[in-house]
Amino acid sequence: GVAASAMGLGAVLGMSTSDCQKISLAGYLHDLGKLAVPEEILLKPGKPSAAEWQIIRAHSYHTHRILERIEGLEDITFWASNHHEELGGGGYPFAMTADNLSLGARTMAVADVFTALAEDRPYRAGMEKENSRKVFQEMVRAGKLDKQVVDALYDNYETINEGRIVAQKQELKSLSNFWVFFGDQANEG
Repeated sequence: GVAASAMGLGAVLGMSTSDCQKISLAGYLHDLGKLAVPEEILLKPGKPSAAEWQIIRAHSYHTHRILERIEGLEDITFWASNHHEELGGGGYPFAMTADNLSLGARTMAVADVFTALAEDRPYRAGMEKENSRKVFQEMVRAGKLDKQVVDALYDNYETINEGRIVAQKQELKSLSNFWVFFGDQANEG
C-alpha cells in the first residue's frame, strides 16, 4: 500500500519515471527496520509502554542502517528511512527539518500516513476521504507534513486510493499463491 501510494504521489508531483520506481521500492522497504523490533512488542495487544514505543520508533533508524550499506540505493535509503521525519523537526530517527527533507522523503511520509489511515486495521475500519483529510490538515497545520504533497494526494485521491487498493489485493493474492505452493511442496517432501 505504501509503495503504490508513494509511486502514485510521485507521478502526480512530477517525479521522473526513474524516481517513481525508486520511491515505490522505498515504500516496500520503509519498514524493513521492524525486523529489529521484537515480535512480542509488535504484536502486543494494547498500547505499548514508553520503553516499547522507543524500541518501535527505532525501526526507521534500523531501516537506514540496513540500507545505507548498499551502494546505489542512496535516494531509496533516504526516502525509506525518513518516513517519520516532520518538517518542524519533531520526527524521528534524526529530527530533521524541512530544509533537510527532499520531496521524496516528504512524499514517503504522506504515503505512510495515508496508507495507515485508509486501510482497514484489526482495531478499526479504514477512514473515509473526508475524515482522513481532517487528520492531514491538522498535521500540515502542526508542521508535520508538506502541504504540497498532501494537496496532491487529495487532488488525486480516488486514483491514488484505487492504486493502493489494487496493489494490496495483488499482494494478498501473491502471498496466498506462495503459501499454496509452499504447502504443496511441503506435502510432496
